[in-house]
Amino acid sequence: MQNHRLYCIQSNAQEVYAANTPIAYSFSIVDDQGDMLKDFVLTHTKLMHVIVVREDLQFFQHLHPIYDEATGEFTISDLTFPADGEYRIFADFLLSSDAVSPITLSEDVVVGSTYVPLDIGSTETTKTFGEYTVTVDTHGALVAGAEAMLTFAFVHDGQPVTDLQEYLGALGHAIILREDTLDFIHTHPAHEANDTQDGTVDFMVTFPEAGKYKVFTQFQRNNEVFTTDVVLTVAEGVGAEAMDHSTTGH
Repeated sequence: MQNHRLYCIQSNAQEVYAANTPIAYSFSIVDDQGDMLKDFVLTHTKLMHVIVVREDLQFFQHLHPIYDEATGEFTISDLTFPADGEYRIFADFLLSSDAVSPITLSEDVVVGSTYVPLDIGSTETTKTFGEYTVTVDTHGALVAGAEAMLTFAFVHDGQPVTDLQEYLGALGHAIILREDTLDFIHTHPAHEANDTQDGTVDFMVTFPEAGKYKVFTQFQRNNEVFTTDVVLTVAEGVGAEAMDHSTTGH
């Protein structure tokens, strides 16, 4: 159970899970009085966004559990961890009583017993994901505490991709996690989903601390969602503030 101000996750998590074995993972959100919360509101077309990532920033999943209004419980019926390791499960949601500020809680689980963490990966900014070549432009050095624009350019068969579809109420979604601490940012494009497309999508982000971050982005085209990732290095900056991994920004 992880605390976040007045709220925390209460789940059926076990001490250890097996890799590649689907499980039914259920959880509720409770307050500091032990009362279960039920006043959730839609955020990007869903009541709850669940992000699962191994703590070395491998094996990203973005899931949407089924909600039981009667019990206040969210359930993912077939949550599967693809390899041994330590995983963090994030619950990202909006309460009607706190409509301006989304809340993110987290819980750690252990899978298997033969975990060897991997390196976060290279910082190359042009990578291929299936049929797509994606290039990320940071428009200069990234500095902690300063707003930055990340521009994603998409190419398919040598041509810019100009027909991305709306996915969960936006043209794309970005989950940004800091190496080691797993500080969490969930952000969306500066463009509206119905804007004319030129093959690029911009995200505005403020990185709270220096370090390496892995940016997982999801987009939809031809009714299929594809996921990209890139590792970015952020330098120390004046006025940068530390972020507790349990208090997250959007």
